[in-house]
Order: sequence, then C-alpha cells, then structure tokens
Amino acid sequence: MKIYGVNISHDTSLCVFEDGIVKEVYEEERSRREKYWSAGEADEKSGLLLVEHKHLDTPDELVFASFDRRNLKVDFQSKLVSFNRKVQDKILESFTESQLTSERIEEIREENPDWFNLEDNLVDENDLDMSDADYSICEDLSEQIGNEDYFFENEHHLYHAECGYILSPYKDESAVAIAFDGGGAQTHFSDYPNYQEIESIFRCEPNTTPVPQWKRYSNHRFLGELHNQSFSNYMDDCFACPTDLEVEIDGVPSIYTSFPSMGMNFSNLSYALGCDDQGRAAGKVMGMASYGSTGLNTNVFNKYTVAQECEVQSYKHTVKLIQRAVDLNPDVKNIILSGGFSLNCTNNYKYLIDFPDHNIFVDPIPHDGGTAVGAASILNRNILEGESNVAD
Repeated sequence: MKIYGVNISHDTSLCVFEDGIVKEVYEEERSRREKYWSAGEADEKSGLLLVEHKHLDTPDELVFASFDRRNLKVDFQSKLVSFNRKVQDKILESFTESQLTSERIEEIREENPDWFNLEDNLVDENDLDMSDADYSICEDLSEQIGNEDYFFENEHHLYHAECGYILSPYKDESAVAIAFDGGGAQTHFSDYPNYQEIESIFRCEPNTTPVPQWKRYSNHRFLGELHNQSFSNYMDDCFACPTDLEVEIDGVPSIYTSFPSMGMNFSNLSYALGCDDQGRAAGKVMGMASYGSTGLNTNVFNKYTVAQECEVQSYKHTVKLIQRAVDLNPDVKNIILSGGFSLNCTNNYKYLIDFPDHNIFVDPIPHDGGTAVGAASILNRNILEGESNVAD
C-alpha cells in the first residue's frame, strides 16, 4: 500500500510511505528554488512542482498535515477605539482579566457590544474540522495528485512526535517525544480558539500511535493581532493575561497561556533583527547567538548579545520541559526532540550534559516538513488496524 503524506504548512513537503516504510521525502522549496515557500503563502492552484519533477504516480491513500489555519477574528470599532484612551483602557482590563476562552470572549461581547464590528466571525461549532484556506489547498492538491478522497486532521505535534519516533533508533523501544515549535494545531478550537500547541509531551511505544501526556498552548500571535488594531500607544504584550489557565482535557493536563513559546521568541527576534520580514528565520538568530555573550559584557547590546540572551533563556526553559517529560516517564531512558525548535543544535548538545543517564535523539526532519512523514505513518497504522482517527 502506497500512501502520500503532504504537509501544507511551512516547509511544504511530500512523503512517499510504502508498505510501512518511508521511501522518500521531498521538499517543495527545493523544486522551486525558493526558500520558505509555503502552500498557504502562494497561489496554491499552481500545485506542487515536485509531483512533476519526481514523476509521482497516484497513491492508494492521501493524507494532509497542516499547522491549522483556523482563526477567530475579533475586530474593534476603529472610530471608537482609535481616539478614546479610556475605552482602550477598559478593553485591556477586560481582555486581560482571564484567558480568552470562547466563553470569556462571548461574555465580553455581550457586556460591551459597541466595542466590536458586526462582521466578527463567531466560532461555528458545526464547522471546526479545517479552515477554508486549508480546505482549498487540500482540494487543489488532491486533484493534482489524483485522489479525490483524502484524509485530514488538525494534528501537528502528534505528527512531529510520530516522525521523530519512527526515524529514531528507539522505534522498537519505549520513548518519550517532545514536540515544540513556534506554534502548531488548535486541537480544541471550539473552546479555546486561536490557542496553538507550543509544547507537547508524548509517550511512544512500538507500533502504537504516540499518546499525549501534557500540552501547553499559546494565543500570543492572536494577541499581537489585537494590539495592531489601534493600540500602538501600548506595549506589544498589552493584551497578555498574566495568569495561565490549567485544565485537564481528555485526561491530558493542558496549560493555556498568553505568552510566547521559545520558538516564537526566536521568530520574533528574526523579524526585529531584520533576518526575515515575516519572522521565519529563527535559525539565523540561533546562529547569531554563537557570536554573542552574556554576563561578562553586560553593557554591550547588539543583535548577537540579544540573540545569546534568548538562547540562554530558551535553554533553561527547555531543561525544565525535558525534566517534566522525565518525571512523567521514570521508566524511559530514550528522549526524542522534534518540532522546529529542535533545530537549535547548540542547545541540543547541552541537554546531553544535563541528562547524562538518558539517550537523546533529534528528529532528522524536525521542521514542519516532517509532519508529512508522521501523518502518513499514522494513517498506515490505522488502516492496517481497521480504524482511523484521521477524518476525511
């Protein structure tokens, strides 16, 4: 059985998965010679050039992976907000009182209807599977590939974990996979819209889909969009709620926060330091960190020392995250790191010193391109088991 897994988010890619084996993984940007090319940021009707370049035929099954383009928009009445500082203060007080769950957003709307435009799109619980943008991309690419029926599910970190595990030397043993990046799927969009997965811990066992044990979500990017609506006199994080929300969903402890992931911090810096006008060059900031120092030259502030400070803070944070995974799995000695943040090779080396009794493996395709592998592998397993948790 031949399955194509296609990642339609950043680092658009296609995995050829045949008879339980990863045969090939192709990245579209290499066929186009265009760095950062994404199916969602270009004319998706142009299709994938790699399909023609690699002479790919029609597979038996097709599955798509995405970072999840669903978005609840909140638009303020610009005439009311732009020229009224008192209204701005009231809005900020209301929005930062607690985390912006669907319930909280509706409360704010009902209490202050004059703050918002009528065009606000509320969460539609009957249409939560995929965004119009994701659907359009999948439809066009499925037509090109030749499979009108395809599978799609809003899972991102799960696919990262699966990819890292099956490509690791521990795929026949127990392992714990940590997926962290700039932002993943919104797996509980109806209740927590615009919160993206930023850190996830999974327990991995042979021939079994990784089981989530702990997750953290952030709506940092959404809050940035709110700030851009006539709140320029306030700090960028003016909409951040200082208190995280801790809940348990389907037995998985989950944290909802307003603050960015470490991956987001690097992305933000890549924009601020001029590495990329869309903040996609987190890796360049990680590289800059090698040329900076902290502690010794406290009065020196440039792009290298700022990058180094971000590197240090991200290292401390990640050590705590890995320790959480170890505490959840005291019987497991194999640790797998996946997600775009795992491209931080300088910090990856340091973790070996902090966890000398553990084996650490970094996913060879940790960026979003690897989710094509994870999606194809999980679909293959589900089909063989006669069931699928991947919805078409």
